[in-house]
Amino acid sequence: MLSRFFIALVLVCAGSAIYAAGMTFSGDVKLVETEEDFVTKYRVAKEFFYEQSDGRIWIIPEGAVTDGRSFPRLFLDRFQETPNPNFLKSSVSYDFATKSKHHPWEASQMMFYEAAQLEGVSREDANEMYLLLFATGSRWAIAGPSNCFSRCHGPNAKLEWRPVVRDEDVLALVDWVRDPNRTPEEIRSKASSIIQQAGPHSSIPIR
Repeated sequence: MLSRFFIALVLVCAGSAIYAAGMTFSGDVKLVETEEDFVTKYRVAKEFFYEQSDGRIWIIPEGAVTDGRSFPRLFLDRFQETPNPNFLKSSVSYDFATKSKHHPWEASQMMFYEAAQLEGVSREDANEMYLLLFATGSRWAIAGPSNCFSRCHGPNAKLEWRPVVRDEDVLALVDWVRDPNRTPEEIRSKASSIIQQAGPHSSIPIR
């Protein structure tokens, strides 16, 4: 039922481009439902891209697979399973960024924060989403010899982790973070203060 609604919404939005304050979505969003290992996933049927306010281009290629599993549990608890039709392009873009690791995790989270608002997510919700991603979401090291993990385990090694933090400490900040005047810098600073272990050598599994 959800997937039918989801696909219908995609068809309605197909072909549209959104422009606001230098940020742009371009290209159709067409997803094809598939199932792998008894898990429902969606495959991007046509490339689209997002241009961020700083000029960075995020390309989501044809064939990319999205399943929402890049979003942490608290995020899904608060904002439902993804891909969410209320911020469809943003969730697919972030899911691909997390899987591909072409860009740093910090930039990927900021991309989602901006893109979600471009799709109509309120500043209050976007602030909370950003908090949940920063405090509990995936982080990774870009492949190559410049990070310590690659020096130990080889240049092609991929390192991904999530911070160690208590759910109750994160949820205690929800009322604070939903003030629309909060800035991303303030959110990162506040979230950092409750993270018990930021990584990268944490063993928290990615579900």
